[in-house]
Amino acid sequence: MQNDKKSPLNQSLWGKIYQVIITWIVYFLFRPKVEWVDKSVKKQLKGKPAVFVFNHTHHFDGAYTGAVLGRYKPYVLVKKSWFEKKGVGTMIGWCRCFPIDLDGADASWYTTAEEIIRRSGSLIIFPEGGIAREGKIEKFKPGAALVCASTGACVVPAAIYGGYHMVFGKRQRLLVGTPIESKCPDNMRHSQYAKQLMKQAEDETKRLYGILEQKYGKTDTYSESYAPAENK
Repeated sequence: MQNDKKSPLNQSLWGKIYQVIITWIVYFLFRPKVEWVDKSVKKQLKGKPAVFVFNHTHHFDGAYTGAVLGRYKPYVLVKKSWFEKKGVGTMIGWCRCFPIDLDGADASWYTTAEEIIRRSGSLIIFPEGGIAREGKIEKFKPGAALVCASTGACVVPAAIYGGYHMVFGKRQRLLVGTPIESKCPDNMRHSQYAKQLMKQAEDETKRLYGILEQKYGKTDTYSESYAPAENK
């Protein structure tokens, strides 16, 4: 893999320039604000293998999270179907992205993800497998946590909040939670542990979104509310 010029691990010079341009565009259009439950985590994650997991609200989520968490140079796992779209797939390929198919039999993404973690890199994954269209945060699929179960990389739950109002309107926000350490017991299968890990991440992501909802108000992203019960 390391010698494969088409590998996402070997980003071209143009790809790096394009990534910077995307970051500038994200900051100009959406005026992002990243908040932390524990600000010390911001430094702790630098150079530490980690898998960031988010709720999936919009097609912009990948570019947005990759830009605002740029200090960690994360690789974004993008649904395989997007890479198959003419033009769009090419542009996605220029960035630190690679395809994932959580429903199919193609597990090549797993090899790439493991290699990134072994290099002390970080990943961005949207475990719902697609944009939530039922008015609520959907169940997180456990496949994305397999790499954590096998490598010991921590899971970092985070919540995306806002409607991507360009230039004017509310700022797009993101709340990063406390890392969930991963250590699969010797007597447990990785697949079973991954389910537990992702369920914990799902619950925490909902809680984080509820904090933002309580602080900034309910949006039309979800019909279901995640704010603490006393504030509903």
